[in-house]
Amino acid sequence: MDKIIIFGSNGHIGSKLHESLSKKYNIYTSSREQKVNTSNFIKVNLDDKESIDYFVEKNPKFNVIIFLVGLAHNKGSRKDLSKHEKVNFLTLKNLLDTLRLKDKMPDKVIFTSSVSVYGEKIDIEKYSEAMPLLPYSPYALTKKQAEEYLLDSYKNKTWILRLAPVYHSDFQLNINRRTLISNIFYRVSNGKTKLSLCNMKNIEHCIDSIINNSIPPSIYNVSDSKTYTYNDLLLFQKAKFILYIPSFLIFILFRLGLLINNIYLIENSIKLLSDNIFSSRKLQKFISLNYNLNNE
Repeated sequence: MDKIIIFGSNGHIGSKLHESLSKKYNIYTSSREQKVNTSNFIKVNLDDKESIDYFVEKNPKFNVIIFLVGLAHNKGSRKDLSKHEKVNFLTLKNLLDTLRLKDKMPDKVIFTSSVSVYGEKIDIEKYSEAMPLLPYSPYALTKKQAEEYLLDSYKNKTWILRLAPVYHSDFQLNINRRTLISNIFYRVSNGKTKLSLCNMKNIEHCIDSIINNSIPPSIYNVSDSKTYTYNDLLLFQKAKFILYIPSFLIFILFRLGLLINNIYLIENSIKLLSDNIFSSRKLQKFISLNYNLNNE
């Protein structure tokens, strides 16, 4: 049986992946510290070369690496670029460079990136894998850096998964932040602006299919096959009282963000003012993505 290891197993995605994949595969998990009591846990500090060297020396080759390490939900300011580079890029590079040096490279590297690498633009509504990447935040810039490293060095054994904002029954931050301000439901304009989200179960199905050789190496957007509106999210939340916000106020915030070069204002204003659809049609040529908000 293949040996599979999940790096970054303490996060929301990692813990759910471990829960689902361990029912079928020989799964190991790894992080700086063990927060959940699971078997087959290997402690590795990917910021520390000696820790990586020790891990590679003491363990046999893993067939599949699932790499989830990153600064989740932390886009940061430009001054944070080096911090993001250390976590989002150098951890991956140092690990794989050491594995290659010791002749223990895996057969498959599954890397979770983000749709943030496209760099949301107010005049672009739909994003596909063929589009040029124009990342703006340190988070997105360093995810792109990691993608380029993988494509330059390990293209034929790499799956890059650009995840739309993820949700599941136990993790609804990416829904709440689009519907709530200080625990008050809100809607900008008529609420018909469209966006993509990604049910955690679709990610589980995608990675399971990669392990089973159903999906070839490439770059894939991973999102629900269904596109949502902000009204859909409010309906899902069973919102009753909803604060109305006119779109011109958000546009003022957008212009202010441009003026002061504030990443947070720019990107979040764009999300509220224009459609942001990250199509997973390329992935759906190989598998179905049937999970959506109605399954939660």
